[in-house]
Amino acid sequence: ATRSRASAVSRSMTSSSPQGVVFALGGEKKFGSLVTRDAPRCALELGFQPMVWYALRSLENANVLDVFLVAAGEVNAGRFQTWVTESYKGACVIQVVAAPEDADSADALRAVQEKLTTQNVCVVSGDLVTDVSLDDVWQTHVTKNASATCVYAKRRAWNAVETKTGRPPKGATYVGLSPDHHLLFAGDEDDVDKILKLRRPMLRRAPQLTVRTDLLDAQLYVFHTQTVMTLLTESNNKMKSIQLDLVPALARRRFAGSAGDEGLKNEENFKNADADASDTTANSEASDSTELMAAVFGESTIRGDDESVANVASRPCVAYLAPDRAYCARAETLSPAYFEIARELASADAAAHLLGRPGSKYENFVDVDVAIGAKSTVGPGCIVGTGVVLGEKCSVKRSVVGAGVSIGSGVKLINSVVMRGAVVEDGCVIQGSVVGQRAVVGTGTSLRECLVAQEYEVDEGEDFRGETLAEKRH
Repeated sequence: ATRSRASAVSRSMTSSSPQGVVFALGGEKKFGSLVTRDAPRCALELGFQPMVWYALRSLENANVLDVFLVAAGEVNAGRFQTWVTESYKGACVIQVVAAPEDADSADALRAVQEKLTTQNVCVVSGDLVTDVSLDDVWQTHVTKNASATCVYAKRRAWNAVETKTGRPPKGATYVGLSPDHHLLFAGDEDDVDKILKLRRPMLRRAPQLTVRTDLLDAQLYVFHTQTVMTLLTESNNKMKSIQLDLVPALARRRFAGSAGDEGLKNEENFKNADADASDTTANSEASDSTELMAAVFGESTIRGDDESVANVASRPCVAYLAPDRAYCARAETLSPAYFEIARELASADAAAHLLGRPGSKYENFVDVDVAIGAKSTVGPGCIVGTGVVLGEKCSVKRSVVGAGVSIGSGVKLINSVVMRGAVVEDGCVIQGSVVGQRAVVGTGTSLRECLVAQEYEVDEGEDFRGETLAEKRH
């Protein structure tokens, strides 16, 4: 039904079908021993599908079918290519592109720069799970003639910002919005050290602004291709992150001024325009300021190129605020993000349209070929993948069980994730834990709030609380 309608995306393009970029790189350290060379982070299963499938489905739902999937390094790219060739069943035509192994999100755009041929491009993080309408995002972008349209959403309850009186919110994204939702500035907690500093050129032109710290940067963007790629080229590879470097720079460029605006013609005036500028005049610091100005505002702004600056100023950076009812979360950490999203995918109010398949009358998702032993139960809010075998008298509550898992008799799974190919032997009790792919949990073992690494073998009769089991114990 989605592809049958005349998509706003399609209407906005004139030269060719719209293009999308999914960057499936970075963040492996936060997942620890679940990530290996044969299992990149965005290839880990989430529900019935690899994590990256959800980003691809968002593009497909908006009829963005020409997609570049950017991975870190040739090995990871090869893994994703195998999945695309052998398992992907969607409508997107995917080209897998290898970026450098240490690449960040902005490097993903550089990796496909020569392949981008459309006026606008949609860019999505490979760990995003959302039902936000990309059609609406794209229409907002086109209507406002934006350089960038960035999606922000209210944080899930489990991802709330930690606040303490007299201290900056921990883990917050700082978003400055005008009344018409133009993005005036963006930053994270590293940009704010007890004092939030605002630039004078912005305050002169936008006297009304709201600062939000309760929003998640969904890392779902629509960019004006030429504007963004020009900025990345001018930065001389200094910009690495879309979220932390590129988007803040696009927001600041809006207030770069023109050749006639004092305070933006040279590095000393640029320092005066910055709220935290010092009075130092050392040559090295002046050189650094000029270099930073070039990266943020562009060489043409330093030279006073009226036409180029006017073109930048004519395209605002826009914030699209997702509706409160929308689901929007990123599996950027193992706990709580991956763990909570896996469970929320099975909830009655979100699962069917996110997973792409209907739930059962029992409010769960159990594949048709699952073998369930006598007197075993699978409760509401569970996902059980293909080829799973459950022994007798098992109880599965609010848990996700991956494809090919073998569960013995008398096992209790509560609020847990058991990944593809794992084995849980008879009499185990697993609560609030993640069991990695092909791991083995021995008979009678009890795990509470634990992480079991891929292929790790837990001995029989063990009792662990709050531990990471990543090496064979001696």
